[in-house]
Amino acid sequence: MKKVVILIFCIFILQACQKTQKNEDIVTDAEKEGFTENIESVPMTTDLPPIPFVSMSSSAFHSVIGWLSNDEIAFILVEQGEWTVQVYSVPADSWRKIYTTEQPIIQASIHPTKDKILLHTSRNSSTAEVQLIHINGQLLDSLTFESDELYMDWHPQNSSLIVFTTFYEDWTYNTFIYDGTTQNLESIEVEDPFVKWYDEEHLMVFRWAESNLDGGELILYSLKEKTLKETGITNVIDAHTNGNSLLVVQVSEETNEFQYSLSNEVTDESIDWTSAAISNYSEWVVPYMDFIDQDKLIGIKSLKPGNLDETTSSGTISSVTFDGKQEYGEIESQPLLCAPNGEVCLGGYQMENWIQLSPLIIQPWINVLN
Repeated sequence: MKKVVILIFCIFILQACQKTQKNEDIVTDAEKEGFTENIESVPMTTDLPPIPFVSMSSSAFHSVIGWLSNDEIAFILVEQGEWTVQVYSVPADSWRKIYTTEQPIIQASIHPTKDKILLHTSRNSSTAEVQLIHINGQLLDSLTFESDELYMDWHPQNSSLIVFTTFYEDWTYNTFIYDGTTQNLESIEVEDPFVKWYDEEHLMVFRWAESNLDGGELILYSLKEKTLKETGITNVIDAHTNGNSLLVVQVSEETNEFQYSLSNEVTDESIDWTSAAISNYSEWVVPYMDFIDQDKLIGIKSLKPGNLDETTSSGTISSVTFDGKQEYGEIESQPLLCAPNGEVCLGGYQMENWIQLSPLIIQPWINVLN
């Protein structure tokens, strides 16, 4: 089974006199984290917008869903026993509620086209309900699965296509293809439960070696023919597609490196790069990255190879396009959700860090009160 585990150069902008002491506290906390400045390759930007700061109780905050636009961020919040999807406007420092449900929301994701939000809700541990809503809050469809755990992968260009895998108590599973245009749910049989979209007619299937450290082979499953096709790509530990571009991550144990390849089959452009390989003894730990559009991603590149508990957890955050790579500086390894324009990312396991890329500034922006 595939498991991908999932600096500061302090320039703080005073937003108002009453926030001066709060910002001083944040500077102190950030310095303790040991972030390091490294922004020589990035031109300085002037007239930077102020960094937001929101505060809420732990009973209200559940999670950050992600960016709806360059200025709006969607949250899951709990209000008076109801679960809500609320949107925070960064420039206006204001909130608007777009959806409410009585069912607890387990997790949520925004489609790359920013037109729909998928909510995974559940009333009990053996049932999962998926609610699909428009970004204006309109409920578009709902699906119910008998399942202890639920995996999903959204087609990156067509928000009507979703693949689901439902897991049961004995870790058996079923995989389904959902087409929202016809509201058809079709069961398929694949050897890997964690399949991903390749295009509208194929899924990427990973045929893993006996040891996870050996990676696997990338196979394409035809939805129409119900057949498998070998790609010849081996030693794969991860792969993503975002429209016409395909990112493949392979491992070389000889050089102890992750080897990345980003290619666009339409424009015939490609770029390759490497980073230090990190493992947790039993499997590889792929650095965090986030696609901004079809031809650009932002990620954290590990600095030194080794085992996760024996090496530094810091890396270099950078962007990659077919024109090349741009490094912004050194940062602690953490999950990322980046704005569509690629200027700001949210980081951390609760997306509590505001990461401005040029110049690199990392500052906590969510304060959850106990």
